[in-house]
Amino acid sequence: MKAFIDTNVLIYWVDDSARADVVEQLLAQEAVISVQVLNEFANVLRRKRAMALPDVETLCTTLIDTCDVLDLSVRTHQTALTLMARYNLSVYDADIVAAAALSDCAVLYSEDMQDGLNIKLPGPTSANALAIRNPFRA
Repeated sequence: MKAFIDTNVLIYWVDDSARADVVEQLLAQEAVISVQVLNEFANVLRRKRAMALPDVETLCTTLIDTCDVLDLSVRTHQTALTLMARYNLSVYDADIVAAAALSDCAVLYSEDMQDGLNIKLPGPTSANALAIRNPFRA
């Protein structure tokens, strides 16, 4: 089962904690991220964690090699706008949800979005559903 991993979950990957172990398990599966997630990940590590750029680059390269990385596209943007209206999401959350849905993921792992929310991809014939799950909830 393909699963999309949000930035707020990936950040724990660099910690020495039980949550880092959870992220390792998620990455060992069919993990999907987007270029937006890579950008946010790099920004948080540089700005909030003060990590050296070579270390950030190494971690990002590992993610690129490990995960299926979805490019940002006009279709992602247009889908995000529809999802913003339907689910009252911010533009950045809607971009993440749209990327996950358009990459045929069944689950979006996020700590910040509503755990248990089921998203239906816009379109009259779309049968795709995406479940948002917090991977750290027991």
